[in-house]
Amino acid sequence: MEPTSMTFLVLVCGAAVACVAAVVVLWPRVAGTGHRALLTRSGMLVAAQASLTTVVVLLANSHFVFYATWNDLFGSDVVKVKVNQVQPSRGEDSKPSDLVHHATTDLAPRRRDGHEHGVRRDGRVDRLEIRGPRSGLNAEAYVYLPPQYFQPAYAKKRLPVLVLISGGASDDKMAWLRQARLPEEVGRAEPKGRIQPLVYVMLRSARGLTPTPPSPGEGPGKVSGGAAGRGAPHGRSHGARNPLCIDAPGRPGGQPEAFFAQDLPLALAGAYPGRLPETRKGWGVAGFATGGHCAARLAMLHSDRFIAAASINGQFNTPTDGGTAAPAADPYGASRPFRLDNDLLWRLEHVTPPPVAVLTAASSDGTDAQQAERFVALAKPPMSAEKTVFPGNLGTLKQWRFHLAPILEWLSAHLRGE
Repeated sequence: MEPTSMTFLVLVCGAAVACVAAVVVLWPRVAGTGHRALLTRSGMLVAAQASLTTVVVLLANSHFVFYATWNDLFGSDVVKVKVNQVQPSRGEDSKPSDLVHHATTDLAPRRRDGHEHGVRRDGRVDRLEIRGPRSGLNAEAYVYLPPQYFQPAYAKKRLPVLVLISGGASDDKMAWLRQARLPEEVGRAEPKGRIQPLVYVMLRSARGLTPTPPSPGEGPGKVSGGAAGRGAPHGRSHGARNPLCIDAPGRPGGQPEAFFAQDLPLALAGAYPGRLPETRKGWGVAGFATGGHCAARLAMLHSDRFIAAASINGQFNTPTDGGTAAPAADPYGASRPFRLDNDLLWRLEHVTPPPVAVLTAASSDGTDAQQAERFVALAKPPMSAEKTVFPGNLGTLKQWRFHLAPILEWLSAHLRGE
């Protein structure tokens, strides 16, 4: 039993209740004045307090998933990494393969059926360090390659790609692996024929993208030749972050939209040459919360790259810095036209719609259902939009885990391999 399993939590809570009940029942029996009675009462109080503290800690861990397994907690879950390719070149005219540091991990799901494990049965999870020459941003991504990727029958096929962007309360580089348990959910749905084999690329929202540091020999006062705020000195841009999934002119911290739409597909093509689609028909994007807005935006503004998108708990109006930006830090530079151009609902009413399909997924008790309904109502051909609502208030990817299958099925139906 893992520390987040319901069975384990029920047992620990039951033990804590029993401990407190024992203190209440046995307290009169040790109501003496001697040293033995004093030590007994102190021990009972310590035991009750420890059991209640344990329950609080385990419930908090179950909600936020700080430690998903006992190996995580005790530090024995060491990921085995084998470096396949390292490209130190930082030239702006690098080949696609030069943009990625590629390593394999042992994070793929292991089937417990007594058979030998292997990539042809379990798939593989790779860890990529991606450098974006156009955006001036770097990112860490995890890629789940399904078992079919390694099977001879698919050796000459290009599998569709689904980019997954985390966000909100689940904005973590491993949220799709540890909270959503994506490979396990895919493994349950694929044998039933509901989801075709896809390559899943998992990464953080724009907040997780890091500006490219200066190249060797470039001092703080020298100007970068990359796309990260051309003309901006490194001393001003290095270390800054652009938390929004937009390319804000004149804003330091790189261009997140360019990273997701241009640098990421190019880097993936270099990491898996000849195995990913060359046209937009095989590329989809999905996101959670802030990542959901980013996914819808990428599909609508970059329909030459993505043909379908799914927004889970996403907003569709003008994105902000999470409500923390001061007026002087307005990402739109006080420009009303630029702000409106980044409002997806305004675009649906005033801009020619792109030929893409978008799925909006929201929880019935959340705050996003009304925006999702308006988004679907405003969509018109050649764009199509659908809405799906799930009961409850689902605020994290862990809570969405068991609702991901129909979303993946919808995306799978809109993607085509080559």
